[in-house]
Parts: sequence; C-alpha cells; structure tokens
Amino acid sequence: MSNSSHLSKELLDLVKSIGESRSKQEEDKIITLEAQGLKQKFLERNLPEKKMKELLIRAIYVEMLGHDASFSHIHAVNLAQSKNILVKRIGYLACSLFIDKSSDILILMIATVQKDLQSKNHLEVMAALNVISKLCHTSIIAAVQDVVFALMQHQQEMIRKKAVMVLISFNKIQPIENFDMHMKRALCDRDPSVMAASLNYYLDEVKKRPSAFKELINSFIIILKQVTEHRLPKDYDYHRMPAPWIQTKILEILSFLGAEDEESSSQ
Repeated sequence: MSNSSHLSKELLDLVKSIGESRSKQEEDKIITLEAQGLKQKFLERNLPEKKMKELLIRAIYVEMLGHDASFSHIHAVNLAQSKNILVKRIGYLACSLFIDKSSDILILMIATVQKDLQSKNHLEVMAALNVISKLCHTSIIAAVQDVVFALMQHQQEMIRKKAVMVLISFNKIQPIENFDMHMKRALCDRDPSVMAASLNYYLDEVKKRPSAFKELINSFIIILKQVTEHRLPKDYDYHRMPAPWIQTKILEILSFLGAEDEESSSQ
C-alpha cells in the first residue's frame, strides 16, 4: 500500500499545490493562506492527536518555506509529551526545527525530555537524545547532563553511542569536569560504534593538548590493529576495506600524539 494512504487529503493537496506553483509569489500566496487556516485549526478544542500531528507537519512546511508558524510552537511541545512514539517523534522533530536555543519555550520541554531519557522504551530515549543534540543550551545541559551520563551504561549500544555524541556537544558549550575520564570509558566500550563516537572528541583535543593523551597511545594502536585485522563486524567495511573512517581518525590522532616525540612515534 502506498505511504500516501496515511496522509490526509489536505496535506497531499498542500504538497501538490506547492509543487505545481509557477512562481515564488504564487507559492507565497498558497503558504500564507495555509498559515491562516492552520492558525484557526489550532484554536479548535479537543483535537485528536492524529489530527494535531498532521497540522504540525503542515506547520513544518510553512516554516520550511520561510513563513511564520510561531502559533504552532507550543503545540509541538505538547505533542512531544504523547505516549504514542510516532506522535512524540513528530513533536520533537517540530521542536528541533521551530524552537530557538535561547527561547523560553525550551524550558517547557525540560520535564518531558528528562522523563523520556529515563524511559524503559529505548525509542523514547533515542527521541529525547536526538532533540537535545539539536537544542544544546545551558538550561538543557544543567537539567539533563547527569541522566545522559547514566545512559553511557545503557544496554543498547545505539543509546550509548548517542549519549557520547550528546555529551561531546555539551562539553563544547560548557566544559565538563573530568570529561577525559568519561571519554576514556567510551573509547573502551565493547561496541565499535560507541568507541568510534569517542574518536571525534580525541581528534579535536589532541590538537590542543597532546601531552594529556600520551597514555592512550597504546590503546589507539590496539584498536587500529583490531580494525586492520578485520576483527570489527563486516558492517564497518567499505569496499572490503576495514572501517576506513575509523582508521583515518586513529592515524590522525596518532600523528598528533607522536609529533616531535620519538619515543611515542616508535610505538
């Protein structure tokens, strides 16, 4: 069955009319009328989640095409609280597209994000990690940092990987105490994807303070050896070459660690 069967006629007509518009002026007229209609729709009471989700998708189209749909922003925050994972993800997507990092509306999301980060449903956890990675701000960091650190121990490797990526973003905005220690734990993670995520941090940091990571040279060499010996899953191969992006990053890291250091280079 076509995916279009899940979309309303109004949404399909909007997409069709935008695609068939012959000028920017015609497109602007279509979007202006759409925005006016949506604003009235959002005022209706007791709208079912399915209908609210569709209105929010249409509001995303409005903003993507350069028009104001700020009237829908609070509804995006509300939809992110849904127990339906698909609806929740649409709400979070809209939040990440609509809300400015310095907006007061961001504060209204904190309780929902905290709850989802501690959910037993890994899809809810991932949805929350995705949105905070796009809306990194000091107000969010202070509220969720400890919970995200705890997710580095999550049983799902994709959650651990995303947690590492989010924490690296946090650290760039607001330096975290003893962060090197946490990244060392990620570097030694049993899953290659988590280890690979930590390499982005090391690649940035060894350029600024190589002496702080000299003790990890042997660890990087061991990982590189595991890669070249095809000991990583075949998913990491590219045209039969074992994990070329991981190899490239480790070699670059080692080049900085070994620069003007004969003893380190000899390893």
